Order: sequence, then C-alpha cells, then structure tokens
Amino acid sequence: MKATIAINDLRVSCLIGCLARERLHPQTLRVDLQLQIDAKAAGDSDRLEDTWDYAALARDLSFILQQGRFYLLEAAATVLLRYLLAPPPPGSTRPRALSASLHLTKFGVLPGQATPTVTLSADADELQFTQEQNAWGDVDVIAETRLLGLYRLNVAPGAQIPHHLHRVMREAELVLSPGLVGWIHDGPDTPLEPGTVFEWEKELAHGYRNTAAHPASILCLDSPPFQPTDEVTLPRPERTP
Repeated sequence: MKATIAINDLRVSCLIGCLARERLHPQTLRVDLQLQIDAKAAGDSDRLEDTWDYAALARDLSFILQQGRFYLLEAAATVLLRYLLAPPPPGSTRPRALSASLHLTKFGVLPGQATPTVTLSADADELQFTQEQNAWGDVDVIAETRLLGLYRLNVAPGAQIPHHLHRVMREAELVLSPGLVGWIHDGPDTPLEPGTVFEWEKELAHGYRNTAAHPASILCLDSPPFQPTDEVTLPRPERTP
C-alpha cells in the first residue's frame, strides 16, 4: 500500500547564493517535497515509529539548509534529496522512501514577482549509499559535494565518540536519537535531547557517549567534506568538581 507524504511551504532562513551580499545575509528559502512510502505497517499499527515524523523531517531539512551555506539551489536540492532517500538509521522501523521529489524556491532575486525554482526527483534504487565501520559504530555517508559532506553517525550501545577536535573542518551536528550524552572540553557529561544542535568551533574539543540499549544517531555536516587527518583525538582533561 503506497502513500504519498508531502510537506508544503516550509520556510527556512539560510545563506544561499553566489553573490557577495548573499554570503553575508540569510534569505528565505521555500521547500516543498513529496515522498512515497509503503504505508502498510503504519496503517496497521497506528504508531508514529512506523512512518515519517513530519516535525522531525522539517527540523532535519532546516538544519541541513542552515548549516550547509550552499551557493547553488541545485547543490542544496541534491543533498536534501539524498537525505530523503537514504536508508533509515539502525533500529528504526520507519519505511525507507521509495521515491521523492523536492522543490526549492528563492525569493527577491529576480525583477518583480518572479521566483527561481529548482525541482529534483529520484527513485531510491537510482542512488547508491556507502557505510563506513568505526570502532564506536558506523557512519552513513549520505552526500558529499565539492564543499561539504553530510553524514549520519550511528553510535553503538555503550560506545563513545572519543574526545576530539578539528582544525580545518567547520562542523555542525544535530542529535537525532535519545540516549546520548555529550561534553565540551573539560565539561561534564550532559544528557542530550533529540533536536539539540551544535556548531563546533575549530579547536574546541568535544565527544559523545551512547547510554541507551539501542544505537543512537547524530546528523553531522562537515565543510569541507570529512578529512580523517583533521579528526584529532585527545585525552579528555580531568574534570573539576
């Protein structure tokens, strides 16, 4: 049983564009999307876990647009569409999208009331995704462009992403799952709610630990795309009481 899920007129304030003034001042972008799923499980169970959470989806897309700081609508649409069509995170019971279409509209850049729009669509089986294994879990490589990479970090139960910093990459992260605790520099472990956003400054050490009995995921956006040599692991400082 196929169903179409749509979100219309999602407005996101973000840096988008190639002109010098567009790199300094956020603009409003309109997002319209449709995705097709097999809705049988959700129809039978009547559980949110068996379908797509519209609020979480809008949150995730807004995070990508705000942190991506894209130049082209085409690049932004490509990364968003790949996120929609990526496999679900480990432990999730929501169905994978079978296909998706996405429309991005930009305002105030053409004379009069004219608005440029980029439309992108694909079936899930048209795209390829890779997964990398790590000591603390695995990484879903969702999208990589010339300027940025979007990754989903899946932390295994009881595992931790070690204390580390970056000297080159600008990194932003969005907590997707319950059960994670995080820390900054020599600060204490702090429980993190889904939806928590971090914009890590260069040289600022941080880390995460999964206290749950299930995998916990973080959406990570790196600019430029992830560089292994820029993942500088450090001993965690002793915390003061």
